[in-house]
Amino acid sequence: MKFYKLKLINFLSGITFCAITLFCLISQKVLAFGQNGHRIVAHIADVHLTSKTKAALKQITGNNQLAQLSTWPDEIKSEPTWDYAKPWHYISIDDDEPFEGLKRSPNGDILSALEHFESILTNPKTSQLDKWQALAFYTHLVGDIHQPLHVGRRNDRGGNDITVNWFEQSSNLHVVWDTDLIENQQLSYTEYASFLNNPTAKQIKDWQTSSYLDWAKESKELRNQAYDFHSILSDIPQLSYKYADQKTKIINERLLMSGVRLAGKLNSFFD
Repeated sequence: MKFYKLKLINFLSGITFCAITLFCLISQKVLAFGQNGHRIVAHIADVHLTSKTKAALKQITGNNQLAQLSTWPDEIKSEPTWDYAKPWHYISIDDDEPFEGLKRSPNGDILSALEHFESILTNPKTSQLDKWQALAFYTHLVGDIHQPLHVGRRNDRGGNDITVNWFEQSSNLHVVWDTDLIENQQLSYTEYASFLNNPTAKQIKDWQTSSYLDWAKESKELRNQAYDFHSILSDIPQLSYKYADQKTKIINERLLMSGVRLAGKLNSFFD
């Protein structure tokens, strides 16, 4: 895939690096995987970073935490100058398609984007601004690839075209998995991360030795469970307590795996 050189959006031109950080903190736009989802992943990762990696990241981010950067790639989606980045958040693959030999989008996808941003973060000649943007994207996309519907079916755009009622409120299947299942727990992202962040040593080792392609294959394997509606009382699936109880267990494990793997990757880059 051909990546275009990373650049600032027009209205930020001439603003200092610190002001860019402030912009990321105050934006209130609606985000994919939810603000809390991405912050949970980043907060979990923080706990598993080495001291050397933390020092390296501080050189990139200042005193800001990964959780503060993690939502920026969604916040800029409405800016026309970043339209080319939209395909980086997902990959489309149908149920009967293998990843081997898959016809990939010429505009890029989440697998090629992760490889691209890894190359930026591990290049000592990369500018501080490019590293900041690459770290924000990388942190965000590690979360996205673990959400099963970001490795989505083409015919319903990863569940975006499937209307559902979530506790009698209109939603769609993708939003349920991005946001609703997490927000249903009514926890702050720090509380949520604290409750989840108890992996075993074996889990950490196993999860951190996997590849980007492994992560995508796991999501593809899991996504069928998103479509398991059990009881459909009308033309629109009615999702509530039973669905939430069953699927929250899946999303919780993916959040934990994502955070542990993010830390493992960053440690391998900087330590």
